[in-house]
Amino acid sequence: MSTIKYKWHEAMLYKVTGDPISIKPTDDKEEFETSELQTFIEGYLGFIKQVNGMLVINDDGEALGLPQNEMAGKNGYALFGNVIFVPIDNDKSTLEVTTH
Repeated sequence: MSTIKYKWHEAMLYKVTGDPISIKPTDDKEEFETSELQTFIEGYLGFIKQVNGMLVINDDGEALGLPQNEMAGKNGYALFGNVIFVPIDNDKSTLEVTTH
């Protein structure tokens, strides 16, 4: 079993237009509150795990008619609305191996 830790303090917000923006949890917390993520994403949260991190998306973006996010969509997904990329913290990720 592996435990993956994310570098929430290095998250990047990819808006539909403009350059990516570095975002951080409020009050120097280690992770974002759900409400903070929903504010950035402007809706219900969806999560897509990737090799190098995780995407936080608006789960209803397409159904709501939000514009496609070309910048964040370069990973092979059709993503709609704002998208947050959170990198994996390779220093804190651990892999637990059990042998029989």
